[in-house]
Amino acid sequence: MRRLRTQIKLLQRRLRRETFPEHGLSRTALQVLAATVRFPGTPQPRHLAEELMMTSSNVAAALRELEAAGHVRRRKDAADARRVLVLATEQGEAVVAGVRNDRDSWLGRAVETLLDPREQRLLLAAGELMQRLAEFEPEPAPALSGSPAAVPAAGTPAASTGGTGTGGRAS
Repeated sequence: MRRLRTQIKLLQRRLRRETFPEHGLSRTALQVLAATVRFPGTPQPRHLAEELMMTSSNVAAALRELEAAGHVRRRKDAADARRVLVLATEQGEAVVAGVRNDRDSWLGRAVETLLDPREQRLLLAAGELMQRLAEFEPEPAPALSGSPAAVPAAGTPAASTGGTGTGGRAS
């Protein structure tokens, strides 16, 4: 597994090198912009932070950079004025499309140059497997006995009383 992880990291780094410098944005800003474009609906900064596993301060700094460059705009949520929504501008969407095109162009050239047709089919199949791995969500670990989240076993007094221990009445 260590070798596979190292190989994936090498490809990720190479893909990043193929796009970031020419767009004049920091890597973080470009990641936030891409997440804004692909997010279903209109994200709040906290949604972007969760999606990218970044701190809210890093996302806020990236949004300032993107807003100054005209790639995003922020507006108050009409339903709740305390919330801020992030919208990609047409210019921002064009930057993301350009980055994706650059990556696809480099990767396509590399695949066509280095891999024979059988290897290309194998790579596509491996991509399907990697997508499945990326979508994997493990089952939550069972709660330890005595913890507040522990579920009483069937047939115990707490289980038969709805968990209150008072015959189903709340205390």
